[in-house]
Amino acid sequence: MRIQDLFQKPLHRSINGVVKADQNDRETVYQELDEYVVTNELETHFRAFFESYATPLSDPSIANRVGVWVSGFFGSGKSHFLKALSYLLANIEAEDEAGNHRRAAEFFDEHKLHDPMIRADVTKAVQQPADVILFNIDSKASSNDGGNPILNVFLRVFNEYQGFSGDHPHIAHMCRVPCD
Repeated sequence: MRIQDLFQKPLHRSINGVVKADQNDRETVYQELDEYVVTNELETHFRAFFESYATPLSDPSIANRVGVWVSGFFGSGKSHFLKALSYLLANIEAEDEAGNHRRAAEFFDEHKLHDPMIRADVTKAVQQPADVILFNIDSKASSNDGGNPILNVFLRVFNEYQGFSGDHPHIAHMCRVPCD
């Protein structure tokens, strides 16, 4: 038996060394979902996220827990974790080379997420549609982002997502009817 026969996937396939928010071609999305490994540590992070995500907005405790901050050392998997969450929340459809389609949540079965409660939280979360805006903050930053640069970048990306100019939010980017 040869060593390469021990592996499920071909050893010489293309593997991205760095996860990029804007890399969302069919092959990359499928591979990232299919090959994402949920460690015990990641499972605790998924649990914490989906417990917060499932908290109704009417719950008084939510006021102090609206945002999520992901931090870690360089190379610790922050971007990959966020991208996996974005795929799950949007429950995107991924397609393999053979043309088979699977929703993101289908990749996170008992082999990937061992805790049935987290899987139930994922299933519940994907039942409601969610708009997901995933971006690399460095690529969206501008030299004009004085004052509060992080907030300015978020506002720019949100306005672009809504179809408005990112740099001039008062100017609509798209017109559905001829503009006079």
